[in-house]
Amino acid sequence: MANDLQASSSPVRNRVLAQLAPDDLEALKPLLRPVEFRGRAVLQEANRRVECVHFIEDGLVSHLSGTRTDFVETAMVGYFGYVGVPLVLGAEVSSQRSVVCMPGTALRIEADDLTRVMADRPQIREEMLRYVPALIAQNTQSVLCAAKHEINQRLARWLLLANDRIQSDVLYITHELLAASMGVRRASITNALLQLEADGVVEKRRGAVRIVDRPALESRTCDCYHVVRDAYDRSCVADSDEHRHDSGEGIVAGTA
Repeated sequence: MANDLQASSSPVRNRVLAQLAPDDLEALKPLLRPVEFRGRAVLQEANRRVECVHFIEDGLVSHLSGTRTDFVETAMVGYFGYVGVPLVLGAEVSSQRSVVCMPGTALRIEADDLTRVMADRPQIREEMLRYVPALIAQNTQSVLCAAKHEINQRLARWLLLANDRIQSDVLYITHELLAASMGVRRASITNALLQLEADGVVEKRRGAVRIVDRPALESRTCDCYHVVRDAYDRSCVADSDEHRHDSGEGIVAGTA
């Protein structure tokens, strides 16, 4: 499977890889293995050695802090980024758990292979480090948001950030997992969605929620969304135009 990417002429979707110099990307391609991941799959355990790095092509991964039974999401990773930042920073162990919250695909590289290539081609590390300040901003803002803002604002922020990272109208996430990620009761998520529906911002369907009016959803979020969005724009791993698309058939799939 590792040679499939090398033989393919189609460009990579992951934004960090796509912004590498052509020669650097060609050096990585033979080492990248396309993989699929399912919901709730663990890509990285906390306090464990980083054995591989996943460049997300599709889907959504949550960085979680806490224990297995008492945790909160500190950041989400889509095709803007990758899972395995500690390795690029020179650390061998991750302090956070990385769990798939929406199924998708990634390009995986073994840690030893990436370390060797970065030593030979320092510019690869430099390009990968451009993503780190935006991720730190998301981590920091998530803590502030959880401490200071109402559930309706926090839910709007989560939906908007997830939509940006998936770039798909369908966001597969259950109420239960969403509540766990945000550190709130499931009933709180349900009530917040009902309020958004009553305001004409979303429309609940069987197992799904349709985003009717994205601009209205943006007006209901806190400033945390804009802080994080702008941090990714500055890092050049996100296209600012993608945050300003018209509202469409946005759907968040989950439990009714």
